[in-house]
Amino acid sequence: MAESTKKMGLIITVVVVSSLIITGTGIGIWLGVRASLHPEPGWTLDLTGKIQGGNTTITMSEILNLPSYKAEYEIRAKTNVVYLFQGAILANLFQDAITIDPTAENATFIASDDYQWTFSIDEILNNNTYILAYMQNNKYLDSYENDGNGYLWLVVPNYDEFDFNGQRCVKNVVEIYFE
Repeated sequence: MAESTKKMGLIITVVVVSSLIITGTGIGIWLGVRASLHPEPGWTLDLTGKIQGGNTTITMSEILNLPSYKAEYEIRAKTNVVYLFQGAILANLFQDAITIDPTAENATFIASDDYQWTFSIDEILNNNTYILAYMQNNKYLDSYENDGNGYLWLVVPNYDEFDFNGQRCVKNVVEIYFE
């Protein structure tokens, strides 16, 4: 009886240890694949103008750690399209990640091609649906170098059914200027 109990204990131990190894390997592979889909964590967004302490940058990794918002946004321009966007809530970026000079009134979002759009800082602070999107339809946005439209998009909702918000949605944001 003691011999069969030892064998059973050994079999159970082998099964448990093997399961842990297989599960750990699977989790490691899953995390590795997930991490490989992640945007370049060292990529930086320039924050310039009226910022206490002077011009600075924020990394993609820091942006991804800010509180986020995920929702469908309809982008209306020449054509209307609906995308599921996820991104950092701008109000949190402005209040928690940087210290904006109290005399600053506006924030201008500047794309790599110099297209830009300006909002009052108060408007942004009072709206948790203005986001710096880093995901579209559950996929990370990609750089122009990889045939994407930039790592970050400024995305704002429509005010009503007649609002064409396309011009206020800036692709490939590379700088936010505070004035």
